[in-house]
Amino acid sequence: MNLLRKNLHQYIAASMVWLWAFSGAFADDRFIEGFPDVPYLDIVSTIVGEPVVFDTASGTVAEVGIQFSEPAATAFTLYNDALAGLGWACSKTDTHLRCTREKSLIQLTAPSGNDATGIFILRLEPRQ
Repeated sequence: MNLLRKNLHQYIAASMVWLWAFSGAFADDRFIEGFPDVPYLDIVSTIVGEPVVFDTASGTVAEVGIQFSEPAATAFTLYNDALAGLGWACSKTDTHLRCTREKSLIQLTAPSGNDATGIFILRLEPRQ
């Protein structure tokens, strides 16, 4: 009985270590659903609805709304840096962040001046 109890304790301890390690890796490597190369940064306050994702002959098209806890300029700078670190070439204006890599294009568009909801549009599409 003592051997069984000892093995059970070892199993529980090993399981807890594995779960702790897995949950830490998951928290640091989160990506926005439908956008496997777009990290879920701390400034994301809300993903608005479910991402719309579909495949075309040219590649995947995906779109989702996002609300940020920071102004557009900060969001664009943080996402520019994050995506550049993943191999994307980005350019930004006051209202858009546009990033390309191989055959794909990611665009993050700020809400228009009269959009009271503050919803940005994140879009992935084949590069034309």
